[in-house]
Amino acid sequence: MIIMFRIGILGSENSHALAFSQIFNGITPGFDAEFEDIEVVGTFGTDNKANQELLDKAGVKFIADKPEDLLGKVDAVMVTARDGKYHAEYARPFIEAGLPAFIDKPFTRCGEEAVALAKLAKDKGVPLVGGSSLKCCIETKRLAAYARAHKDKILTGSVVAPVSMHNDYGDFYFYSSHLAEISLMVFGYDPEWVTAVGSDKGVTATIHYENYDIANHFTEHMYQYWGSVITEGGIHTQGIDLDTAYAEECRSYARMLRTGKMAETYEELVQPVFYLNALEKAMKTGERVPVIRAEI
Repeated sequence: MIIMFRIGILGSENSHALAFSQIFNGITPGFDAEFEDIEVVGTFGTDNKANQELLDKAGVKFIADKPEDLLGKVDAVMVTARDGKYHAEYARPFIEAGLPAFIDKPFTRCGEEAVALAKLAKDKGVPLVGGSSLKCCIETKRLAAYARAHKDKILTGSVVAPVSMHNDYGDFYFYSSHLAEISLMVFGYDPEWVTAVGSDKGVTATIHYENYDIANHFTEHMYQYWGSVITEGGIHTQGIDLDTAYAEECRSYARMLRTGKMAETYEELVQPVFYLNALEKAMKTGERVPVIRAEI
């Protein structure tokens, strides 16, 4: 077997890093043949225990002292740092060098920074993929397909998902991208404005589209994902099962590596950041906040 794509993981402290490495390296049962042309070979992270775990439990070969040390040793990277404020910093040298990149959720914590990184990738001809694994789940795709098929008859809808309001990885931004990306994939990437009320129990937001409003419920102390699309003809409600999320995300990345084609546009990758920026501002000010449209 010839390994065609050597992968470097940037941000080993995230549980996603171990899950992706075990899938690509054939440790997780059932994936050795599917990804035989891909291997995670190296990692960088600030958590020494997590670094060693990738070597011991996923067959990763070496630990880098800094992200740039992976240059010349890998063909692509996966940026999985738990705090999105590091994503652009970690990814930029590799995009500059022309390497395809997976960037985990949130893409970044700042819309302008996200646009700058995406523009760099576009200028360099570098394909990107990433964000929340929840948009890869079959149930999310079913909700999105239903919404597209009934677009002219949508009355309202909602998405419910867990959130962590206080943590060491960006507070609201650490987990909120899951809900934001489900919501945008289902209802469209063109919301006009948002309002939001926040507390230690989470955030309830109203998202306004041209012809309807939807609700986003970011909820503490609850670990389930649900979506509803309400149309003139009825209600389509779907629980979202996480069991295949990591595998589907790996498949999306693998397709991009093999074909050079992105699963989403640069604008679609970046838009959730502007969405969350608007939500955060609305939550803090109590005002209606326009959602900036990403332009790459």
